Amino acid sequence: MPERKNTSNKADGSRPVYDQNSTANATRAETLRGVGWMVIAVAGLAGIVIAVRALKPDLAVPQILFLRALIGLVAIAAIMIPKEGIRSLITKRLGFQILRNATHVGGQYCVFFGVISVPLAVVTSIEYTIPALTAAMAALTIGEKVNRYRWIGMAVSFLGVMIIVRPGIVPVGLPTMMVIFGAVLFSMQNVMVKVLSQTESASTMVFTMNIIQSLILLGPAIYLWITPELHHVPWIVLLGLSGLTTHFCLSKALVLIDTSVCFPIDFLRLPFIAVIAYLLWDETFSPWVAVGALVIFASTYFSIRKEAKDAG
Repeated sequence: MPERKNTSNKADGSRPVYDQNSTANATRAETLRGVGWMVIAVAGLAGIVIAVRALKPDLAVPQILFLRALIGLVAIAAIMIPKEGIRSLITKRLGFQILRNATHVGGQYCVFFGVISVPLAVVTSIEYTIPALTAAMAALTIGEKVNRYRWIGMAVSFLGVMIIVRPGIVPVGLPTMMVIFGAVLFSMQNVMVKVLSQTESASTMVFTMNIIQSLILLGPAIYLWITPELHHVPWIVLLGLSGLTTHFCLSKALVLIDTSVCFPIDFLRLPFIAVIAYLLWDETFSPWVAVGALVIFASTYFSIRKEAKDAG
């Protein structure tokens, strides 16, 4: 089945606008496909955080972000240009793409800044506010319908995050605040991706993303440049390919299912990252993380099952 795009126009015949019904009435098959794409995106997100933790002690954040964008650009150009041609990868909404990518770079910087000193399980938990923030922003800005059971599922997931973070009990420093602000910026760009997914292909969005972000980060990366050593190479490659995979699969998922269905799946990332952090850096987590993760998993399962049932 081809990807659905909105081709409706404003009354004055200007650029396409967001069609809030394009994913609200997804079939069961489309819902399951969207969930599948999102699961792959979640694996990519985990790879990004793990790679950044490995690189951050030696390389500056702007350089890490630049290398990620550059590797992604080379990879998608090598894959997509021979397949689709350069013309099909050129965006028709350059201004909106610049806004989206500037927002995304800001979010990445804030989160990457916190990754080195904040436990990965805590970083991931804070990022779990993104589904609720994204759904709320989508409802307010583009009119996406959020049903009651979706709000319930997100509220329960947020409760799981609070169990893990325990604000008021555990001190919240600047790195943690930076991660929180990064979550807000990520939520904003997620809504922008949702709008762009109605008129532009996943290949176009990922290709444009890597070009724009490479240009934004080129100057700061050169100024702070430290030549990577051989042991950095596998982490740099993982960072670039994980970023490419995440955004391509996220774009695919958002064409098929609503943001409020799509992003709760990301909650499954926490147990995976917690285990990897323990194996690689001997980073332990409290029983509160396990309890919160269980609450999050239950709410995610509820949201997906209910959405699939309604779609059928």
